Amino acid sequence: MPKKDNTHTPVRGNINTRRGASLQSPPQDISPLLVDATLNTYCSPKLENQVFLDELRALREEMRATRLQMTNLTTAIANLTQRMDECDLRVDKLTARVDIVERRLDQNPCDNYTNKEVLASIEQLKAEINDKDQDLLLNDLEISCVPEQKVESVQHIIVTLAGKLGVKLEDQDIVSANRVGRTPISSDGAEAPRPRLIVVRLARRTVRNQLLQAARVRRGATTEGTDLPTPPRRFYVNERLTQVNRQLFQRAREVAKRLNWRFVWTRDGRIYVRRGAFADSPRQRLHTMADITRVFGPDAVRSSEFGN
Repeated sequence: MPKKDNTHTPVRGNINTRRGASLQSPPQDISPLLVDATLNTYCSPKLENQVFLDELRALREEMRATRLQMTNLTTAIANLTQRMDECDLRVDKLTARVDIVERRLDQNPCDNYTNKEVLASIEQLKAEINDKDQDLLLNDLEISCVPEQKVESVQHIIVTLAGKLGVKLEDQDIVSANRVGRTPISSDGAEAPRPRLIVVRLARRTVRNQLLQAARVRRGATTEGTDLPTPPRRFYVNERLTQVNRQLFQRAREVAKRLNWRFVWTRDGRIYVRRGAFADSPRQRLHTMADITRVFGPDAVRSSEFGN
């Protein structure tokens, strides 16, 4: 019941009879673009959080892939180190056998027949030692004729030259890379134009084979387009050989060139020669210097020694 009589109070106009109507729908005179902008402003923190979460997930996946790659690299290096230790052990055993045979030879110098057998055994053992030493270099390459600077990053040079050959090489694929030998000095005190060799050891043999194959396909590649000093120079990628095999390979090339043999090459540290590309000219492998006489003939080798 009313406290007093208010029947004479005038009635107000434009009364909103729906509760909460102003909250349910915007006024008609407000632009829809303004409403959309207001909603986007309200939702932008949620969108930023979603983008941030997506970036975190992508970073986590990248870190997981990097961790897996580092694990594979560590495993490859560990396997390589184990193989090197095993080869070192076998080389030590063969060296001990050679020492025993040489001591026996010194103790019995008068027995010619025994001496021949001992000498043959020594040569065989030396060949086995050389093969084991070559196995340790199966992941190595030699890159020659690359311009040398006083301050340089050899690893960066390897990656750049690999890209020049069309092979994508990562830093983790390289175990070691350095120049070998002394800097050659000419007679007048200036540096010689031929730079030192670059020796690189790769973590995987497949990458090493890819570089060799790319170098054969892109024969004649130069340092043009790299950060190396100008003018551009042609560089060469070859297998790394032991000192014995290097001398044997050089000798075989000299004799083959004189006798017009067409092919002298190396594969996995082994040296091969072939007279021509015909079926009646099979390839032959050279193990020692004696094989050069056997393959090319004593007269040809003798005449090449005297330069006739």
